[in-house]
Amino acid sequence: MIKNKSGRWFFAAFLIISGILLFMNTVFAHNYSNDWNFGVILPAIIGFCCLAYSAILLSNKGPIIKNKGLRKAFITVFIVCFLFFVIVEALIIADPYTHGKQQAGRVDTVIVLGCGIWPDGRPTLALKLRLDKAVEYYEENPHVNIVVTGGQGPNEPYPEALAMEEYLISRKIPKEKILIEDKSTSTRENFEFSRRIINLPDDRIEKIVFVTNDFHVFRSRILARRFGFDAYAIAAPTPGVIVLNSYLREFFAFVKSMVVDY
Repeated sequence: MIKNKSGRWFFAAFLIISGILLFMNTVFAHNYSNDWNFGVILPAIIGFCCLAYSAILLSNKGPIIKNKGLRKAFITVFIVCFLFFVIVEALIIADPYTHGKQQAGRVDTVIVLGCGIWPDGRPTLALKLRLDKAVEYYEENPHVNIVVTGGQGPNEPYPEALAMEEYLISRKIPKEKILIEDKSTSTRENFEFSRRIINLPDDRIEKIVFVTNDFHVFRSRILARRFGFDAYAIAAPTPGVIVLNSYLREFFAFVKSMVVDY
């Protein structure tokens, strides 16, 4: 609780500046993606909370929560939730470095996870960065098959997997080396349906390398394991304009996946 008047004003100013920057982030991310998904609007939601709390700080002279016991309970819950958030984000950041292709050894299959195409069929920058990493890996390991996985979203002209195949062929990947999974609409389904495309026996653990953006590696690897893959990642960079959105959204996606994505 901030009792000092100057400290309260300083903290309120910090919240106001943070709220404005978070709103600006949402605007920039929307201009990049032309979408209003949860990851895009989440910084604006947090920004609104910052602005609302700053207004409460400036308009109240005493404690915001009057009851001392309730105030302590609220602070305790907030600290626990914040620590959980920090731990999960640390795992998300670290995982690409601890479970990368270097630890995989030889594999026969690379799975490239889809993440959106433009209305004209071009891969988004995030997807292009994934595909470029897959091309690099294939050039070093020409024996592998590449599974492109991704269905058709509401603003997409056709399944992401078809656009991914077209891009890989344009980069001199032989068509016969590409396997297409074009029905999935989530990371869970990416791996579940890819397993069917590879035609693996139900009881077989298959070692693979998968390609996705760095923020997405930790959750993807866990989901891959649930569907019988010993999975290692090639982490493509995340476009700078959506880094904050992606890592914030991924925390909530991780919690959801741990609960329901089986």
